[in-house]
Amino acid sequence: MNRRRLIVWIATAVTSMMLVIGLQFVNLSPASSVTTLNVYAAVSLTNALNSIKTQYQNANPGVNVVYTFGASGTLLSQIQAGAPADIFISAATDQINVLQNATPSKLVTGSRKNVVKNSLVLIVPTTSAVSPALTSFNGLTNANITGIAIGDYTGTPPVVPAGNYAKQVLTSRGIFTTLKPKLYLASNVRNVLTAVENKTLVVNGVSKTISAGAVYKTDAAISNKVRVVDTALTTESNPIVYPLGILTRTKVLSTAQSFSNYLSGNTAKNIFKNNYGFILP
Repeated sequence: MNRRRLIVWIATAVTSMMLVIGLQFVNLSPASSVTTLNVYAAVSLTNALNSIKTQYQNANPGVNVVYTFGASGTLLSQIQAGAPADIFISAATDQINVLQNATPSKLVTGSRKNVVKNSLVLIVPTTSAVSPALTSFNGLTNANITGIAIGDYTGTPPVVPAGNYAKQVLTSRGIFTTLKPKLYLASNVRNVLTAVENKTLVVNGVSKTISAGAVYKTDAAISNKVRVVDTALTTESNPIVYPLGILTRTKVLSTAQSFSNYLSGNTAKNIFKNNYGFILP
């Protein structure tokens, strides 16, 4: 009798142990599905879009927004080379026109829209010895201004829209040719900001002294190391707009449309305008 009870006890113990071990490999909760949305966006939108991402993902927990920031021309080249972008937000019309005007078009029909606008400003370091004397773009011709940082305006379309806008402003004022020898080109507008903050920019391995630079108003606003000395007139360059387009290659069209719509909603508008100083379209 005792032998039979021992056998039953052992069998029960073994069965219980196997059940416990087995449960470790069983996921009793339903599998969660997360959709990844790849957004390629102009680097000047970094701070605002990161704030918007937090709000959007809180409202849409099943979506993971992944940003790639850079100069609009650089992002365009990456997209043309096959980068997995679902949405492209450029800092100018030229770059997104390339995708829209391709045959066949690389943008989803009807998806293009302007998200925000901006202004171009001239900045100097807050501790600069020349800053009190420099009060406008025209003052850049003064001999004590030895180096001016702007975005790389070369290429078709231009690599850095902010640099192209700056070239247009300087051309409108009739001083571009005069200033060209002391213009130093940065790979994106945030690098221009950093160059002015640090008063230096490395060009082809050589450090150049930077006295001033041209960036967007929203870039200047995020730094306490620079000061705005002039704002370009809207008539001195092409309109500074940020067009958005959804790529036809996207595999998550409904999510891309949802995010695009969110960028035009009140929450995003408030962040763009009130938190970061962008101009609404």
